[in-house]
Amino acid sequence: MLKNYITIALRNISRNKAYSAINIFGLSLGVACCLLLAFYIQDEFSVDKHLADSDNLYRIVTHFDSEMVIDESGTASPPIAMTANDEIPEVVSAARLVSPPGVGESLIKYEDNIFYEAGGYLADSTLFDVLTYTLTEGNPKKALVDANSVVISQTIAKKLFGNSEALNKIISISQGGPAVDFRVTGVFMDNHKSHVMPHFFTSMTSTGWAEYMRSDQAQGEWAGQNFVPSYLKLAPGHNLKTVEKKLNEMLQRHGAEDMKALGIPKTLSLELVKDIYLYSEVHQSPRIVYIYIIASIAVFILLIACINFMNLSTAKATKRAGEIGLRKAMGAVRSSLIGQILGEAMIIVLISILISLVMVQLSLPFFNVLTGKDISFNSGNAAYVIGALGALTVVTGLLAGSYPAFYLSSFQPAQVLKGKAIVSGGSGLLRQSLVVFQFMIAIALVCGMLIIGSQLRYIENKNLGFNSDALIVLPMRSGDALKNAKALQLELQRVAHVKQVSSAAYVPGSQVWSDFSLYAQGGNMDNAVDHLNIHVGPGFTEILDLKILAGRTFSEDTAQEKEGNLVINRTGAKTLGFEPEKAVGQELFTEWQGVKYTFQVIGVIEDYHQSTLKEKIRPMLFQLFETRSPDYVLLKTDTRYFKETIADVEKVWKQMIDDTPFEYTFLDENIRKNYEQDRKVSAIITTFTLLAMLISCLGLYGLSTFMAERRFKEIGVRKVLGADVRQIVALMSKEFVKLVLIAFVIAVPLAWYAMSRWLEGFEYKTTIDVLIFVYSGLAALVIALTTVSFESIRAAIANPVNALRNE
Repeated sequence: MLKNYITIALRNISRNKAYSAINIFGLSLGVACCLLLAFYIQDEFSVDKHLADSDNLYRIVTHFDSEMVIDESGTASPPIAMTANDEIPEVVSAARLVSPPGVGESLIKYEDNIFYEAGGYLADSTLFDVLTYTLTEGNPKKALVDANSVVISQTIAKKLFGNSEALNKIISISQGGPAVDFRVTGVFMDNHKSHVMPHFFTSMTSTGWAEYMRSDQAQGEWAGQNFVPSYLKLAPGHNLKTVEKKLNEMLQRHGAEDMKALGIPKTLSLELVKDIYLYSEVHQSPRIVYIYIIASIAVFILLIACINFMNLSTAKATKRAGEIGLRKAMGAVRSSLIGQILGEAMIIVLISILISLVMVQLSLPFFNVLTGKDISFNSGNAAYVIGALGALTVVTGLLAGSYPAFYLSSFQPAQVLKGKAIVSGGSGLLRQSLVVFQFMIAIALVCGMLIIGSQLRYIENKNLGFNSDALIVLPMRSGDALKNAKALQLELQRVAHVKQVSSAAYVPGSQVWSDFSLYAQGGNMDNAVDHLNIHVGPGFTEILDLKILAGRTFSEDTAQEKEGNLVINRTGAKTLGFEPEKAVGQELFTEWQGVKYTFQVIGVIEDYHQSTLKEKIRPMLFQLFETRSPDYVLLKTDTRYFKETIADVEKVWKQMIDDTPFEYTFLDENIRKNYEQDRKVSAIITTFTLLAMLISCLGLYGLSTFMAERRFKEIGVRKVLGADVRQIVALMSKEFVKLVLIAFVIAVPLAWYAMSRWLEGFEYKTTIDVLIFVYSGLAALVIALTTVSFESIRAAIANPVNALRNE
């Protein structure tokens, strides 16, 4: 029996080549899209899944209870984690993983091999007790105990030593300061995905930045210095609320006076490490929102493909009517017919699945470029692929084949064998509902695509308050670079086609980790306003074309600048209670450990976006570099002579800083990188929306075929009575216009709600233009009419004699 069913299925496929090709191609494309997006989702959910005891691993989150620069942070003050380990019984172990503030990349050197590397961290010796890393060399219990020890990734080990053993080799590392010699005490596997992607760990007992972490100043800092990622491993069976209560009681015992003195009241909470990547709202919109969007698209595309199958199958029902009627007349029961038709559907699905695998394999390189992933078929995801294929086969087969099976098996043999019409309108409502659902999905996806594109264009075109054109950023990443930074600026001013030179501790587009609170005359630390604190060089305002609202900026003649001179932004002046003109000359104050410090405002500048448009503009203050060296040197150049200028700048760099590789970035490119994740999601949505529209066209073609067959005789009669092609096409298209309008009415509020929620992740955002919905509806209507017109015209120009021959 099974062999007979397979034979009949293959004959039907062969007999209806065009119909079968459309059916199989539509399903294949739908399944391929679903598989690709499933791979993406699986990759996202694999982050931090390697962690052992993950249900007991937490990151400390700091919540600020005043008008701070940020509302919450996934970091804490230096002593909090290790003190919690000592004082809270439920804490089994604690560790801190510190990326030195402002140090994006470290300079690593071994013999003649020298390069920059991101992902460098200071770590406590307990790190490997808390977070899971597999060491291929070294002892995890001892690897970070000794001073100036470093544990490096396999990738770094390969770059430094090739295939040689790395253990006990001495390498030089500069983490934003003088180079320090470190002994390699371990090598860890870096094949796991994590919310942090480290390339090396230096011990907290080392020289350099670690000295500050061990200092009395840092160990006694309970209110400020909230830049330390801190992790706790709790005992199994712990009560989270109880631990958080004890954590805040500990904070009050040790830090109440500091928090009051600095005007920084705060509380602490715990966040599961395994939830950070997808669910954390600290400094970002939760990534899970994007996963929901992408998962919805995958499901919608699969549903569209299945609806296509249903419509195409029922549209060709008349060609199977005789066969079904004859089988019933010969005693076939309905259940066996349902089984046969479902079996045929499964065969088409299996063929489609095989073709979709080829499609996926061919499209993976493009998909990886699109998403920034490195997804492939491999032994690691073999079980997932097999499970996904099995689920897709069953689900798609049942979804696509169930309605045609029940519909075709419902034909009455007497009516069919007498040649009576079997395509009734009883199931028309369901088919129309399915097409409305297709249109609804298509319109909603197009709306989402257009709104996301509009927001990204808004970000790229919005006036950020400064001019980033032709601005080159030179990072000072080594001790030698920092030492010679000021002299370097003087030499660079002499380079041809370099228009301006300045410097800063933080460049626009980056997170500022330095801040302190100020209050005006008559105030105190209880009502002090927290300001981002940025040290800059002379000319910083001019090189960025920042608008001066009142007063002046820092003079090139630094000798006339006295300690305590400040430039603040409009928001800072407003929050302190001053108009820009009134703020100039005002004395501002801060206090720490019983000492009162006095500052004077010499200028007010217009607000600009220091970080991203996802964060609101905060009060900012600017101080002139005095004893410390700049972290970045900024150059404004003539773009007409860019190549020559870069060559001359590199020459000056190598003459003055010969032990540090020359590197540069463009400020506007750095800013664009802040929206890379949103841009990738936009590209995914755009690509798969277009594919969904293509698959929908196949479904519309199926329904138009069904309509033409159902009204074949009606069209013949109308033609005999004088109707022309235009009238007949209009008659057949009228129903589709109605379906589009119904879908439009349903899709618009859904799309508006979903995209409004997405835009909430941006502090500054575009407005949702009503024309976007109009354009989406018109696009769906044009596509629908274009698709339908092909079959409508073919039916309209057919010879009416063929339709009326049986009458």
